[in-house]
Amino acid sequence: MSAGIVFSANDAVLSWTLPFLTSLRAHNPDIPLALIPFDADCEGVLDLAGRFGFTVFEDESFGRLEAIGARLELGHSSYGPHWFRRYAAFWGPFERFAYLDARQVILGDLTAFVEATATFGIDLAYYDTELDQVYAPGPMRTRFLREGGARGFNSGRWASRRGLFTVDDFETLVEAQMTVRSELNPRNTDQAFINHACDAHGVRMVKISDLLGDTVSSGWARQKGRPYRDEEGVWRLWDHGGNDHRKRLLLMHWAGYQAGDLLPNGRLLRHFGGRLPVRWSRLARNCLATNRTMRRLAGRPE
Repeated sequence: MSAGIVFSANDAVLSWTLPFLTSLRAHNPDIPLALIPFDADCEGVLDLAGRFGFTVFEDESFGRLEAIGARLELGHSSYGPHWFRRYAAFWGPFERFAYLDARQVILGDLTAFVEATATFGIDLAYYDTELDQVYAPGPMRTRFLREGGARGFNSGRWASRRGLFTVDDFETLVEAQMTVRSELNPRNTDQAFINHACDAHGVRMVKISDLLGDTVSSGWARQKGRPYRDEEGVWRLWDHGGNDHRKRLLLMHWAGYQAGDLLPNGRLLRHFGGRLPVRWSRLARNCLATNRTMRRLAGRPE
C-alpha cells in the first residue's frame, strides 16, 4: 500500500511554504510527499523539490476541477476555482494520503493521520470543524445532521483514500449542488463542495483527535492555550483547565489569516524558518516590547 502526503502551494504563499516544509520534514523525514501546483505561478515552490524531497503531480483533470469551482464561485475570490485542484488527490499518487495546505506548520508524526482510513476502516479523517463555514441553516443542513453527517470539516487538512471520488463523480455532484447553492457557505466554496460531497454520499468520516485520543482537537492558531515542547521534545498544548491540556499538537494552521495580519502563535513560523512579513513586523516588535514592559512593571516573569 502506497501512502503519503499531498500538499498545494504557489509562489504567492512561498513565505508560508518554507516553514511548512521545514516543519513537515523535521517530524516526517521519510514520508513520500507530492505537490499539486495551485496554479501556474509555482517556480519558487518547484525549486524546493530537491531540498525537501517532493514530487509534482500534474493531471489533465485540473481544468475540469477548476470549471466545477467556477460554477459554484459567487465572485468573492478571483482564485477560488484553483482550490479545487486539491481534489485530484483522490486519484493521485498515493492509495492512502493526507492532504495539507501550506499555511500551517507540522508538529508531530503524521503517519497515523495518513493511514487512518486503512487502520480504522473509514473513508475520511478530518481535523478542525466549523459547521457555519460550510452550511447555512436550512432543511439540507438539518437533514444531514439527522442522518449523522454535516461535520463541517476544514478543507485544508484531511486524510482519505484513492478512489473515494472520481472527477466524473464531482461533475455530476456539482449539478445537484447548484440547486442548493443558497444553503452552502457563499465564500468557502471548495470547503462547502467537499463537505456536501461527503454528506450526500454517506462517506464514513471521523475526527482524527477522536481516533487517536491524546491529540489536540483543533489545530487553529487562534485557539486557547500555548504550544510548548515537553522534556522529550513533543509539541503539546498548555491549557490548564481545558479539555486539551497537555495533549499532543500534530499541527497548527492559520486558515483565514493573510500575510499582513498579526498572526497568533507566529513564533512557530519563525521557529521553522519563517519571517515576519514586512508590513506588520514593526508592529509585532512594538507589541512584544510593550508586553515585556508591562510584565516587568507587574513583577511577573517574561
